[in-house]
Amino acid sequence: MSFNIGWNQCWENRHLVDINLDGCPSPVSRRLLGPTVAQAWSCIAMAKPTGYRVVSYGDMITDRPRMDAYASALRRSVRPGSVVLDIGAGTGIFSLLACQFGAAEVHAIEPNEAIEMARTMAQANGYADRIRFHQTLSTALTLPRPADVIISDLRGVLPLFQHHIGAIADARKRLLAADSALIPSRDRLWAALIEDSKLYRPYAEPWLQNDYGLDLSAGQPLVVNTWRKVNAKADQLLVPPQHWATLDYRTIEQPDVTVELAWTVERPGMAHGLLVWFDAELADGIGFSNAPGQPELIYGQAFFPLQGPITLSEGDVVSISLKADLVDDDYLWRWDTRVTADGEAGRVKARFRQSTFYGAPISPEKLKQREAGYIPLSAEAAEIDQFVLSQLDGRTSLGEIATGLHARFPQRFPRRQDALTRAADVAQRYAA
Repeated sequence: MSFNIGWNQCWENRHLVDINLDGCPSPVSRRLLGPTVAQAWSCIAMAKPTGYRVVSYGDMITDRPRMDAYASALRRSVRPGSVVLDIGAGTGIFSLLACQFGAAEVHAIEPNEAIEMARTMAQANGYADRIRFHQTLSTALTLPRPADVIISDLRGVLPLFQHHIGAIADARKRLLAADSALIPSRDRLWAALIEDSKLYRPYAEPWLQNDYGLDLSAGQPLVVNTWRKVNAKADQLLVPPQHWATLDYRTIEQPDVTVELAWTVERPGMAHGLLVWFDAELADGIGFSNAPGQPELIYGQAFFPLQGPITLSEGDVVSISLKADLVDDDYLWRWDTRVTADGEAGRVKARFRQSTFYGAPISPEKLKQREAGYIPLSAEAAEIDQFVLSQLDGRTSLGEIATGLHARFPQRFPRRQDALTRAADVAQRYAA
């Protein structure tokens, strides 16, 4: 990547610095006010991608079944004069549509830097006066008046994703007017056993066999405790799908889900894992599904592998205890499987206990550092952050903090612009 930095305009005795990351003039060149190259470098550092990449937002917009359903639900819900809250607005497509459908005021919430693209698009479409942008989390926002419509898509592959449920429950209680529209209104989750050796291959190869004569088997117990996004075929399902949870966003409070699933096998085959997907209801009669066999969506499905493939015969009973618990910022999944021959009273053919907790290598030293009796030592990184935090007094500029940081840690920050970038990062992390 090349870049050039030039300044040739002045405004109120300050320079306008144009930063073209590819070395050429561009409509997405960064322009900032400031007299120093260090500030330009800080802007470049800030421009590093976080969260979704812009191209990923484009994939969401071009996902026609998803977008058509959301647009239909929004068109039905928005009335002239409506206040709309767009949570996780990304590049602002739902906010723009809300204005197109007659909303008087839209609040677009997006913690990611993609919100800057949303601002530009609002200006380009003539809606800048109707959309208010909030680069924050919805849980930190208050509105002058409750919204008439809340629209969001905070899912990952599945709706059980990070703080999705907590954010919607909070917004519904604090930010939505009574008897107003919540889009989506509910998601229904489904599961089925699947026979697909191709989906299972990454869990067996190269761990159990490879072309180099190496023993990599220690990796296999880890990978079989991880799930991944796939696009499966409907004809690979071994059993009828079971509905196992309904997430009703109009009433939901609890983010954790536990369910017991059971199938009596009618068609013999080789089970490789559990496939999970959802049906979305955005409004009455409007929705979409990422089920296998439906038009392929950006979500795909979630494939939870079995510890090992298991041959199923007609009459076998497969029981799976499926559990999803929100821990910190992500879900901890557990799927315990029991297969018995000829019904529940028959011979146990397989018993697996799997969890994403077992899917990541953890060093004993790291575990020790989380014990209550562990006495941590200060590190230079902590001292650097502590210095910056001590200067956040509402009076000291970032430039002054960077100068002090550069002087105090010259080996760590040989260039002042590096100190400015670090100071800005810390200050932004703890911004009010």
